[in-house]
Parts: sequence; C-alpha cells; structure tokens
Amino acid sequence: MRYAVIFTIIIGVIVFYIVFGHNGVLKYIELVNVRQTNEERIRQMEKEIAEKERELDLAKKNNEYLEGIIRRELGLQKNGEDVYIIEDNKTNTEEK
Repeated sequence: MRYAVIFTIIIGVIVFYIVFGHNGVLKYIELVNVRQTNEERIRQMEKEIAEKERELDLAKKNNEYLEGIIRRELGLQKNGEDVYIIEDNKTNTEEK
C-alpha cells in the first residue's frame, strides 16, 4: 500500500512535469503556434518582395512606368497639365 502511494505520487509528478514543465506539452503547443504565425508572415513577405521586384524590373525597363510612379507618389505634374485629386467618400465616413 505504501509503495503504491509513493509510485502514484512519482507518476503524478512526472505527468505534471511533462504537461506543465519547461519543455512540456503546453510549451510545445505555444511554439507550434508561433512557428505557424512566423511561416505565414514569411509567405506574405515573400509575395511582397516578388511584387516589388516585378515593379522594379518594370521601372528599370519602362521609363513611362517609372515616370508614372514618380508622378503618382510625389504628386508632380507636367507643364500645362491639370491634376485632379478625387477623394473617396467611403474613406472619409469610415474614419469618423
């Protein structure tokens, strides 16, 4: 009887350590979630990098495309050209 109680306590401590310990099951699950999140972020960043590389190649090969980017980003215009800025009403109402 005495050995059975000691054995049960030892088994209980081992199971507790396996589940809640430093390298336990809960820590493993947390690390798996972190890994999945990071892998998703990496996939999104790889897509963004590929898109930026395509845009860079277009800008290197096509001066009109490069000029369009510069004009759009900096709000520049050619001589004699009128620029109209159209605001989206949906954006304005959502911000309020």
